[in-house]
Amino acid sequence: MSHSPSSSSLSPRSAGDVQINPLLARRERSLSQCERALQYPSHEGIIQDFCREKGHGHIKPRDNSESIFVHVSDIEDDYVPKAGDVVSYKKILMPPKNEKYQAIHVRFLQLSDGVKHESWEEAVQEDVNHRRPSVQDGSVTSSYNDQTAPNGDHIHRVNAPHN
Repeated sequence: MSHSPSSSSLSPRSAGDVQINPLLARRERSLSQCERALQYPSHEGIIQDFCREKGHGHIKPRDNSESIFVHVSDIEDDYVPKAGDVVSYKKILMPPKNEKYQAIHVRFLQLSDGVKHESWEEAVQEDVNHRRPSVQDGSVTSSYNDQTAPNGDHIHRVNAPHN
């Protein structure tokens, strides 16, 4: 049995200009489904594509079968996947139709040569920095207030720009 991610992890917890950390919450699965998957055979494949902003991509299995969907919440390592990375994974049927497979328990076996790999933490910090307005001519300034909520969520407040 699979559950969708909690909507509270993807939206502000209070009114105003509060933004929650952009890392996606791990999707919830029943314990029995996760335990069963651990007993399935491991497969190897190569990351075909992965969109960090959308949080998903595809793995091309070594046996050249159909590409398999992979979600950010199923990657068990600290790096953002890049095309060409060799990974191991388990396969389960993807809800709700259970017609196609998705990769879970994804682990890196070999990182692509010549490609800069960043940790998820570095990727999030880079995204936050790129979203801040530029102050090249000094005419637009904004103030930021980064906080940690009592439940551990990262809160990034953006105050209105002023001249």
